[in-house]
Amino acid sequence: MSSVKDEGKEITRPMQAQRYQIPVEDRTLTALTKLNGRVYVYCGDRKTQQQFIEDAENEYFHYGDGVSLLERKPGSIMALNQNRTVNFVGYLGTIAFCHADHLNAVPLIKVDYRKYAAGYQDFIYKP
Repeated sequence: MSSVKDEGKEITRPMQAQRYQIPVEDRTLTALTKLNGRVYVYCGDRKTQQQFIEDAENEYFHYGDGVSLLERKPGSIMALNQNRTVNFVGYLGTIAFCHADHLNAVPLIKVDYRKYAAGYQDFIYKP
């Protein structure tokens, strides 16, 4: 939670309220990994999942065990890492995605990949 002083009292609000600015021409998965936090990418339908996999392959991302992204069916929520690896988000990660703003004091950045790839200014996933 971030906090803001308002007339002498402290108000807290979720980190997701912050806007992340990535110019449309710089919209890559690599750019997402440079944000200050843990990046979870939401791909809500098959078309978006396929686009995510193709984009990730084009940027030389792979699974942590070295397997190509094309060799496994993607999930609806995938995690990006700075070392160009992607991992599936399990049960606890899905709960965190739905309900948390931080994971171990690290901001959780929830990206709606359909919006991100389409160039929307506000690409943060909102349930």
